[in-house]
Amino acid sequence: MIPRIPVLALLLSLAGATAGESKLDEALRTLRVPPAWLDEVQTNYNTQTPWKDARLHIRQLLAEGKNREAIKLTYLYHVVQKNGSADGHEYPMYLYLGGEHAWALKVYAERLAPKPKGAVFEYNALASLYARFGEYAKAIQTLQDGLAHLPDPPWAINGRASLNDRLGDLYAQMGDLAKARQHYEEAIRLFPTSDQPYGRHLLHRNAAKVQAKLDLMNRKALDIKALQDGTYRGTSLGYVKDVVATVRLAGGKIADIRLQHEEKIDLGATKSVPKQILERQGLDVDAVTGATVTTQAIVEAVYRALQQAGMK
Repeated sequence: MIPRIPVLALLLSLAGATAGESKLDEALRTLRVPPAWLDEVQTNYNTQTPWKDARLHIRQLLAEGKNREAIKLTYLYHVVQKNGSADGHEYPMYLYLGGEHAWALKVYAERLAPKPKGAVFEYNALASLYARFGEYAKAIQTLQDGLAHLPDPPWAINGRASLNDRLGDLYAQMGDLAKARQHYEEAIRLFPTSDQPYGRHLLHRNAAKVQAKLDLMNRKALDIKALQDGTYRGTSLGYVKDVVATVRLAGGKIADIRLQHEEKIDLGATKSVPKQILERQGLDVDAVTGATVTTQAIVEAVYRALQQAGMK
């Protein structure tokens, strides 16, 4: 049996949700680490296998939707055996990808409490989790903390660009389009100027992706009926490689969307996002948590296709 440690006092657990308790407060109050289901999850994986190989197996499990087995192995390696990733950063990441959002938030918050330098990915992840629970002020503060604790050169510019990009996302979700535009434009300006030692061939594409978000901020006003019937293709950079959307317009409606992609852990985004676009006949979709990059890539690729059909 794996010992269970209540996150909060048992008394609070028994008392139930308090008046005015936020969604996040309730999620953290009821959280147990590890959860009760962990012992029930079966795995035949040899946990003496080195982490460098185990992490690939965990990613495959997540890609197959076997989230609980992936999370159990992540927990065993990082907490029980303490032989997971050297700095532990993959522990909350796989919790997040596996849908354990309160648990992932708790771990990220603990890791970032000392305000470490250079943890851009983790600041972005924690901000995304806060936003998921509607805690936008905490999400914005998290990103501001990241901006105050950037990595050392030559990665500082890329880090600043990435954090501004995410701030743009948050303000767009909050409906403050002026601030969203301000941060998106700063990210667009910064990305091409990064002097990072590798990955520089992607910087202009990163800037282009942010530019697409600026263009998409008016997506609610999309008039499908004004577009020309036909079949169109659009391309965007996904988490792995390009995502290509083939969009068919017929009778003043989006009739079909087909994707070509090599996304591995998309958490269903490659199916759910096109379905939402077809159902809503628009690009204002719900992002798939843990697959934000893939979600944005699909929407952008469809948008690029619709531009060819006459979308302004």
